Amino acid sequence: MPLSDEHALEQLLRQITAARVRGDWATARQLAEEATQKAPQRADVHELLGDILRQLGDKEGALSCYQRARDLEPQRRSAEEKFAATLLELRTFEVPDEETPALPKNPMLALALSAVLPGVGQIYNEQWLKGILFCLGTLLPLGSFLQLYGKTVTHPLNAPIPSASEPSLGQLLLTALVGLIALAMWTWSLWDAYQTARRFQRRSLPPQEGLTSS
Repeated sequence: MPLSDEHALEQLLRQITAARVRGDWATARQLAEEATQKAPQRADVHELLGDILRQLGDKEGALSCYQRARDLEPQRRSAEEKFAATLLELRTFEVPDEETPALPKNPMLALALSAVLPGVGQIYNEQWLKGILFCLGTLLPLGSFLQLYGKTVTHPLNAPIPSASEPSLGQLLLTALVGLIALAMWTWSLWDAYQTARRFQRRSLPPQEGLTSS
């Protein structure tokens, strides 16, 4: 790029920064689009335009800019992370709370499924991401609790030095804390599955039935 073009691009970048600081995102977008035309091979400029589009709510446009930055500079970690985050925002993993799922839901069945395995009730409610998070959020601390319990609470009765095999207060407190976290997550999973299915069930009823049941 000629020196004059480099100077013009740097001026544009400074103007973009000033516009973002002022909150003038429309001007920032216009200037950033001009910058990408002046430097179409610079990954950082495309990433900057992506940031502005994302702020304006144009996530599809931002995704395209981040993809372009990744193509130009495959090792650019920031563009990779923003691309992944924007892609997650665009995808729908579950039924939104304001929508009713296609199939009717039974609150007691959702409760029973979550009692068998945390998160399954949410999956039954067609809330896939929430179900996965509840499952991991419960089973991980539960596994840690069982492991800690085996190491600290149960110890050999015929240990040659009893004091050496006895758990410390800190170990007992940590075991109890992890166990409480697992229990709280499981209880939350039960409550959320039941309440969500109940809300969906009410929405699926005709108006007169909904009034009667309430």
